[in-house]
Amino acid sequence: MVTCRVTTLKSWIVASCLVGLFCRGPVSGDGGDDWNYDTSSHEGPNYWYVNYPSCGANRQSPINIDTRSAWYDPKLTALDMSDYDVTADVKMTLINRHGHTAEVFYKGKSLYLRGGGLPGDYELDQLHFHWGPRQKNGSEHKLNWSHYPMELHIVHHKKEIESVDKAASKPQGLSVYAVLFKLSEEDNPKLNKMLNYFDGIIESDKETQIPTFSLKEFLPATADKLFYRYDGSLTSPPCYESVIWTIAADFVPVSEKQLNRFRELHDLEDGPLLDTHRPIQKLNGRIVRTTIRSKYILSAAACCVHLRLMSLLCLVFYVFTIQY
Repeated sequence: MVTCRVTTLKSWIVASCLVGLFCRGPVSGDGGDDWNYDTSSHEGPNYWYVNYPSCGANRQSPINIDTRSAWYDPKLTALDMSDYDVTADVKMTLINRHGHTAEVFYKGKSLYLRGGGLPGDYELDQLHFHWGPRQKNGSEHKLNWSHYPMELHIVHHKKEIESVDKAASKPQGLSVYAVLFKLSEEDNPKLNKMLNYFDGIIESDKETQIPTFSLKEFLPATADKLFYRYDGSLTSPPCYESVIWTIAADFVPVSEKQLNRFRELHDLEDGPLLDTHRPIQKLNGRIVRTTIRSKYILSAAACCVHLRLMSLLCLVFYVFTIQY
């Protein structure tokens, strides 16, 4: 698909003169216990690549999402999230995963994420969270260079691949749906369905079975239709570049009281788990696509029409200057 971003008249003229005449229509993985999120540590994000070479590759996550430069893609149809409502024959286990995150592991009936431009069906494996010690520092992805207090990752593996572990090293083996949380003065009662059981997972590797709830309760109402999409990696070791990322355009509320429940969990050294996010990675030429139409975005057909018109103006201007 060809898309164009409108900037200034000058950039349009330059682009038109050059190409107008030719226009033709996690995931957080889990590499083990030899890493942490402390940027000052030799086991922190700046040194992950030493033991996990993929962490130093060129298509890493998380990234900043510049909403004005995201390219509208009509091929990104609505996601089919109907399985997220299923609770029968589904078991949920709440886990303090190696002192790195709070995770809800799914077992039982297979649930799938479909549509939305994904190359197949993706089976749900788990969801987990990333947070920080302060209100403005906790999410992994940024929107327009702003962090948010927390981020949810819903991890799936491709249906044709046997397990999430095997899918993690395969191209497009994983699909992760991410949701950013905004601070609210009031509690989000839907989050409490999980937070009420945090006393059972305070220490690293503790787990407890919890009553099954609908995953849609953790999502914004527009989750299936308004989102951003890019190709990236696991945001923790081994950082395999196998993830199709989908980031919800709208937010979910969380209170400071609820954030403090996450911060009460313990890390591997039995200290408070305050910081569980990787720093922003370089985009390195990747394109962020979106389902959102914007006045700054043109479709492929409109792009070609505009370029051809500008090319004609360039030609007229050139002939005029030659003659006079």
